[in-house]
Amino acid sequence: MKELRDPPESFEDTDLLKLEHSLKGLRIADLELFVSAAQMKSLGKSAQTHHLSQSGASAAIQRVEHAFGVPLCTHEKRQFRLTHEGNHLLPRLEKWLGEMRSLVQAKETAPLRLVTTHAIAQIAVPALLSADTIEFKHMRPDHAYRAILHDEADIALVLDNAPWQGVIAAEIGRGYFQLYSKNKMCEKKAVLLPEDQMEVLALKQSWQQLYGFPIPVKTTIPSWSLIATICASTSEIGFLPDFLGKNH
Repeated sequence: MKELRDPPESFEDTDLLKLEHSLKGLRIADLELFVSAAQMKSLGKSAQTHHLSQSGASAAIQRVEHAFGVPLCTHEKRQFRLTHEGNHLLPRLEKWLGEMRSLVQAKETAPLRLVTTHAIAQIAVPALLSADTIEFKHMRPDHAYRAILHDEADIALVLDNAPWQGVIAAEIGRGYFQLYSKNKMCEKKAVLLPEDQMEVLALKQSWQQLYGFPIPVKTTIPSWSLIATICASTSEIGFLPDFLGKNH
């Protein structure tokens, strides 16, 4: 028989911060199974509650014991009894799991923080209005990137070819840029351009190669959506992404 000794004082006095560090390698499902088995005083009933076989539940308990490095229960066939260490650990686990559930519930009810540019918002927001828990903010792509890094937003929807480091990025669509005008038969004249972004520089280079002279620029307006609005109500020519040009 193994000799059962009182746990070391450092184990009994472990604070929540140290306990949380110990739990990092554990599955929350295993901890919940252990707690419910202790509360029900039955591994079999706990296994049924968690839709596990008896052997699967036993393996989960062993993973918990292995993580803490001490025996937590007696492993009797007909009764689930905690050891001295298990009795000391149980209330701490109950409290920690309760805090975890509260955090998850709070996260589920919190609004999804979405940041995007004013131009994209004109297209995307109407399609997202059915979701009641979305919080919108308009900002430039670089500011949206910073908002994600600083945990001030959950999702950034932007038109940007720059590589973003430190975030999870996914391409959700592709389009193209071209010159748009309300008058389809308009003659070539000075155009409205946004700031010198990658697409604008590509346009200037292509124009120079095609016509042999720089593209005439009437003015620079640092807003895709403002250029689209002007082109929709006047005879001006503007350089726009397709989703704005088609919409106007």
